[in-house]
Amino acid sequence: MFGFLKRLFGKNSQLPVDPEEIVEEFWLADFARSKTARFCEESGDSYTASFSDNSLQLHLKRRNLFAWTVNPRYRYRDFVLEALFEFPENRSENSADTTDTAAGTAAAGILFRLISDSIFYSVQISDRGFIRLDAVVNNTPLPVLGWTETERSSRQPLTDKNEEIPPYLESDRVYSLRIIAHDTSITLIVNDVWVAECSDDTIQAPGKLAFAAQTWDSCPQATISLNALSVESRSMEVETLYTRWNQYLHIPEQARIRLAETWYAMGQYVPAFLELRKIWKKRQPQHDELLLAGQIHLAQRLYQSAGDFFNKALEQNPASPEVHAEIAGLYYLENRWGDLEKHLETMDRHVIQESAFLSSLEGHLLAWKGDHSSAAQAYYRAGTINRGQGLFFFNAGKEWHLADENTKAAKALKEAAHLFLNNGEYDDLDQCLALLAETKKDDPELPALTGKYLYATGDMEKARDQLAEAVRKRTKDSAVWYLHAMILQSDGMTDKAVKAVEKAIQLEPEYGLYRFRLAEMKFNAGASCTDELQIALEKDPDNGWVHNLAALVSLRDGDTDGALRAITRARSILPRELPVLINYAEIERRRGNLDSVLPLLSGEDPETLHAAANLLVEDERLDEADEWYRRALHRRPHDPEILTDCAANCLERDLINEADDLLARAFEGASNERMYQLVSVLAGKKGEYARAEVALLQGLQEFPENPTLLYELSGVYLVTGKLDKARSLAERLVKAGRTDKAEALLKEIQDAGTNKIHCSVCGREWRVPRDIPPQGSLRLRAQPPDDLPAGTCPECRKTYCIACAKEHLGDDGRFRCRDCGVPLKLVDQNVLWLLDTWHKEALKKITEND
Repeated sequence: MFGFLKRLFGKNSQLPVDPEEIVEEFWLADFARSKTARFCEESGDSYTASFSDNSLQLHLKRRNLFAWTVNPRYRYRDFVLEALFEFPENRSENSADTTDTAAGTAAAGILFRLISDSIFYSVQISDRGFIRLDAVVNNTPLPVLGWTETERSSRQPLTDKNEEIPPYLESDRVYSLRIIAHDTSITLIVNDVWVAECSDDTIQAPGKLAFAAQTWDSCPQATISLNALSVESRSMEVETLYTRWNQYLHIPEQARIRLAETWYAMGQYVPAFLELRKIWKKRQPQHDELLLAGQIHLAQRLYQSAGDFFNKALEQNPASPEVHAEIAGLYYLENRWGDLEKHLETMDRHVIQESAFLSSLEGHLLAWKGDHSSAAQAYYRAGTINRGQGLFFFNAGKEWHLADENTKAAKALKEAAHLFLNNGEYDDLDQCLALLAETKKDDPELPALTGKYLYATGDMEKARDQLAEAVRKRTKDSAVWYLHAMILQSDGMTDKAVKAVEKAIQLEPEYGLYRFRLAEMKFNAGASCTDELQIALEKDPDNGWVHNLAALVSLRDGDTDGALRAITRARSILPRELPVLINYAEIERRRGNLDSVLPLLSGEDPETLHAAANLLVEDERLDEADEWYRRALHRRPHDPEILTDCAANCLERDLINEADDLLARAFEGASNERMYQLVSVLAGKKGEYARAEVALLQGLQEFPENPTLLYELSGVYLVTGKLDKARSLAERLVKAGRTDKAEALLKEIQDAGTNKIHCSVCGREWRVPRDIPPQGSLRLRAQPPDDLPAGTCPECRKTYCIACAKEHLGDDGRFRCRDCGVPLKLVDQNVLWLLDTWHKEALKKITEND
């Protein structure tokens, strides 16, 4: 009885929550209590998500970071979401400079219909009040709505004294965002002002919600707060709110105009014009709207309609320079040269001369008329107005060339070439350089420009000749000396490369990149680069590769603490560069913390998994390394480098057959000298020396005179007793620039073909061939020199030279052992051979003298 009542009036048991359930609910987040906030505190490599001051905060620790934290409970498809974001106070202090993006320095946002980390919708609102919408599929953002400016609601008189002022009216750091996701329609409302209704069917499945934040290049760090969040997913309520905002509530004209401008900028011409039509249903078109309508139709090559809109705009403002420019452009596109000439004649001359676009059109007109010199002047004027457009200068140079004014033509073409090169417009640059060579083939700048173009396009063979020619002419272009140095370095001529970089530094001492390359070259050559590195850090403190090099220098010097500080700075600047991450992991490995950084290298990227496996090999954790190699191969099964490294690891673990199979797979994709080397090692372990020799000879056919393969082949010859063949490889190693390996080989040959004897006192050495015949008794007829062996102690087996043995001459006149006192004897066959050989030569000389 009492048990029943206890169960009846006891607390209701909580049903288990299915986080993947698609729910219809109204949920208001309570960030004051983390247990009911649904979001979780978390931290990543460069961000943290935490609860603070009744809000959920995302702290981003570096530039160009996009991070988010997911609400793990429930999935939503159609919903109305309201969020209140707050950007940090004194945002300008977070900005490293004022050259940030037009949208702002940072952004807050919401991810919805989040299927995975690579598939979701993203809405972002920047700290300048710009908003955008993207569909992200396979980590590729597909713009649905480009950056669109929003406006702040004006403060209205309060009708109720108890009515609260919206937070976004009290602070320009606060933004209210409302998202209405209804089937394929997505409506965006900022600060209670309608911004856009977008239609997109990219992601229609329900998904999670997430709070996101973004920093750009000028924002080194930021803390962005989500102060409030609510979700309404009940279908009737969603339908009602969708209809209310898109059909019944007043939508400001400026909002539609801004949306039309965004659609136009995105190339969505029909939606852009439809927004204008919605405005014109209520009133007559205005000048700027007619101008935009004309531009929309012009972009679609609807020239007649575009002209009608431009003419209507001109009726409203006859002096509008923008409309006159559009009409002139329309005449040019339609090849209406007569109308273009008349139109330009009616325009104010100052307007034409101050417009790059109109000056260029004038150049087109004059070129059509055959007045090449005047056309060139018009084009050149356009280039001086818009200094970033190389095409203006190219057209000027082309027209001056046609007018036989080659000095002016060359000047304009060189200006164009520099701009094309800086902008990466290589097709235009190719034409420009060809015309420059035709105009003035002996121009001293031509080899430099051509060399830089060829280097940029990857034609190193031709670039080498052109840059060398420019260097021979003692060019003052520091970039030429720098690129020349890069080619010299790739050719293995480090000393000459260093001198070339030093010349570049002499010409442009303040450019940090040159200082960095000089330090890098010296570091790779094993030389000290401390001074150069310090200057590079001073000249270019925001270059992450300089800090990466500083970490490597500290690591080489055994300063792991200094290396960690430097690589941490490098990672903050270059967060997505795998080499920097690998160096960070290597530093931590040497500090004994490899396990703590391995999670950073896990994931789906095969290159990252490959790097982790290599680190485990360095840590002599070969079995674990094999697991990571297999994970990398699962994602990239035919990668020759991964297959080769995995095979090498198998060889270290004596898994010979497995290594053989992996190397066979590697050869199907590519080949390199290391693969041939490993085949020879594998064959040697199996005792298949003929196979090892064949593999190395085949490798040398593909990679002629490769020192690694030559040295490995000499090892095979040594093992098989082919000493003459091994000796022939020493000279080839010297020619290949590996004198050290040649000397090591000759010593190995000597060790393989001779026995070594040494004096136990002074260390003097003698070499005796291994294949000497048995030596008989020896009777000396001459006094041997002091540098020959005196004999061997029969007890301790120590050998002495005559010079050292004289110090222990017995009373009987016999040499004695320094330690045992026993007379030395000629019992060692090698000593007998040395003395016999000397004796025969001595007798021969005596006979010849007689």
